[in-house]
Amino acid sequence: MTEIPEHLLKRAAQRRAAMGGGEASADAPSGDAPAGASAPAGEAKASAPAKKAPAPLPTLDDQPATAKADIPVVAAAKSRKRAPYWATALLAAMPLWAFMYVYAIDQPPAGANDPIALGAEVFTPCAGCHGAAGAGTATGQKLSDGHVIETFADPLDMVHWIGYGTAEGTHPDGTYGDVNRQPLTGGMAGWRDRLSTEEIAAVVIYIRQELSGGDPAEDPNFNAETFASDLPGLETMVQEVLDLGPGAPDVSGIEGAETEEG
Repeated sequence: MTEIPEHLLKRAAQRRAAMGGGEASADAPSGDAPAGASAPAGEAKASAPAKKAPAPLPTLDDQPATAKADIPVVAAAKSRKRAPYWATALLAAMPLWAFMYVYAIDQPPAGANDPIALGAEVFTPCAGCHGAAGAGTATGQKLSDGHVIETFADPLDMVHWIGYGTAEGTHPDGTYGDVNRQPLTGGMAGWRDRLSTEEIAAVVIYIRQELSGGDPAEDPNFNAETFASDLPGLETMVQEVLDLGPGAPDVSGIEGAETEEG
């Protein structure tokens, strides 16, 4: 058997060590390498373990916030269908509409139950002659302080005077009012063609109670309470008085009259 020279065995071992990562063969004698000999630079680098990259240092930069899932109630509110804008405006106006509706139903016009308010409105053009408070002027008689009640003891006599005025409502001698006191003279237009029976009733009550300070109990059949409770009845009385015609007729025969003429 041919023996392989030792120098060839060493060279082969070095070759295998270079090709296998720098590890010397177990067969190669460790003490045969020359003193001071070192492994090639490529072999040293290949055998060194790889170093890990250093971890990044913490910074003060704002980190992106992590989105949180909504709770079920919030998620349901966000997914709920929104009402259209026109519906929102309509809903906002409903309280106002309801108030106007209730007011229209519950609040009748002033003339329906308040003769004082309606009578004051009807009296407005009369204030030019009689004064706003009925104190009288150079052209109009005094109505306040009970004066008109002394002139017309029965409100139906006053109704006739307002309806016909001086031209058709005086006594034959040209006077008007209660014959048991000194009758008055003067000029006043008749209003029966310009006022309704409701308006005549209201202005009579307004003058007697508000301006003249009369007691409603003295006119039990012709006052503000009667106006509110039985307006059709008052209008019937007014119309019956007007139907008596011109002059100064006796109103005592009309149902509801307060006094009899003397």
